[in-house]
Amino acid sequence: MLNVVIQNFDLKGIAFNNILYGEEGNFSINISPDIKIFPDKKLTSLEIITLKNSLINITNDELIKVRFESGHILEILELINSNFKLETVLKLTEDALRKLLNSDGASILLYNEDKHVLNFYVTSGGASGYIETIDVPIDSSIAGECFKRKETIIINNAQKNPLHFKKTDMKAKYKTKNIIATPLFFENDTIGVLEAVNKKSDVYTQEDIEVIELFSSLISNKLMNSKIYEDLSSTIKGIILAVATAIDLRDNYTHTHSKNVSTLSIKIGKELGFNDSFLEELEIAALLHDVGKIGIPDEILNKPSKLTDDEYKIIQSHTIIGAKLLSEIDFLSKNIPLGALEHHEKLDGTGYPYNKKDGEISLFGKILAVVDIYDALTAKRIYKEPWPKEKVLRILKDDCPKKFDCEIVKALEKCVNI
Repeated sequence: MLNVVIQNFDLKGIAFNNILYGEEGNFSINISPDIKIFPDKKLTSLEIITLKNSLINITNDELIKVRFESGHILEILELINSNFKLETVLKLTEDALRKLLNSDGASILLYNEDKHVLNFYVTSGGASGYIETIDVPIDSSIAGECFKRKETIIINNAQKNPLHFKKTDMKAKYKTKNIIATPLFFENDTIGVLEAVNKKSDVYTQEDIEVIELFSSLISNKLMNSKIYEDLSSTIKGIILAVATAIDLRDNYTHTHSKNVSTLSIKIGKELGFNDSFLEELEIAALLHDVGKIGIPDEILNKPSKLTDDEYKIIQSHTIIGAKLLSEIDFLSKNIPLGALEHHEKLDGTGYPYNKKDGEISLFGKILAVVDIYDALTAKRIYKEPWPKEKVLRILKDDCPKKFDCEIVKALEKCVNI
């Protein structure tokens, strides 16, 4: 429990009998004649009393093994809770777990009910990239035994253990020396296994059990909820893409345009460092940015000759129609209709439909305005050949910061030149 106490109270170090374990923090508190603690934050009286009770019987042997990774698990928990995508959650977990357990590799395996096996959901370390397609049997593997027993298992001589599933080592040309595995739970059901392998300088111990079980408790609910969310999200986005494609097909000039805009918008969002929540909404906003064209008559949408002023105003109304349609869908974020409404606005107020200026335009609108023009000009149309990307980028750069956000244009240039 000592490692958990260290993490919960953000301790940088403990001095016991004048020997410092860890390092000095921003604060120092004497909690007994023999013990001084160094927290990284100011503690309340109740927290100090709790620490006195928790540390009253500590020994030098316990402190030698303790990990002073102040705030690390709390930071991981904050990051886990701030991201939707399962890929990000698992990557954060794997990297942090390997560091804390000083291990060469780590894996998360999820139960495949149809095949009654465990499948690698994410891997990191020495065997990563080789073992992801392997089915790990429940009845003849260490991970499977952990899954069945619903308790943490340590095997410090894996090669001599009859349960060691050697197919993973053979596939990866890897030698598993030791392993620690703990079950992942969702409510009362075991859904998988979290494991770390090959501790670099020692064997796995009771202290390692506390760390890996803490990680299991942090990610289990998030793991399943994220998987359910992503499965649902994938279905919804499939429907949205079908709708967007159908709308694009009505416009003879813009087939695949919505998908192109979505793909490039996500690349720009990643380049600018936005989190998964933002990217998820941006993807949907981009797919649906032209949804308002559903309300434009075919004879105007596909008119082969030049539009009249009145017809052009009708075309412009697709932004308002789209925003209104999307704002009436309860499960969509309030940000998503802004993509439909603002993707033709310009920072200097010369865009449409409302002549919004820089501070009035959402980030979604600013990104989609740039990407919409880029795809329109670089795509082949019946009435024109595709423009070279260099020419389009030059136009966009010449128009920023007057009409377009310079950082977005820079990100676009980097993404299309990779």
